[in-house]
Amino acid sequence: MSAPYNFSKNEKLPKSFVVHFKEKKNESVRITVDDIQIGDVIDDNSYEKDFYRYHDVFHYTFATLLDWSPCTRAMLKRKRKSIPIIDAYEDGARATITEEAISLILFNEAKRTNYFKEKKVSKAILKIIKQMTEPFEVRTKTEREWEYAILKGYQLFSKLVENRGGKIRFDAYNRETVFMP
Repeated sequence: MSAPYNFSKNEKLPKSFVVHFKEKKNESVRITVDDIQIGDVIDDNSYEKDFYRYHDVFHYTFATLLDWSPCTRAMLKRKRKSIPIIDAYEDGARATITEEAISLILFNEAKRTNYFKEKKVSKAILKIIKQMTEPFEVRTKTEREWEYAILKGYQLFSKLVENRGGKIRFDAYNRETVFMP
């Protein structure tokens, strides 16, 4: 829906950015971009210490590889407010909740599948994601594109857990992500 519009730079997802995930002593994570804190300090919000505190890596990966992440838009203050219908439908609460729900579904599936170590996302999960995102601009992405973004996000997630934080360069120009401990 938003393709024919020419948004200003401050309403576009950044094409290249570095996110620093810094784990604190209390097992929470502070996330910064250009030394500016993005969102709240996150913990696992669970009885189980499962490192969900690093889940925002999925949002940034979706923004970079799928050109879609209402969560990233909100965190980076890049919502498309100049066109109220785009702001409401593509960048609003329903889209944000949908992306968070996808992240949670994937996280629960990942825990059951050893964090996608087999480099495969079930067809059932991919079909659910496609159904969930049908109302949004990301509906044009294929199951294969989704699977690639999911697996890349989990590679990065594993690196963050292993190193208890780190920096990641997200580069939409080259469709790549680079972990920097």
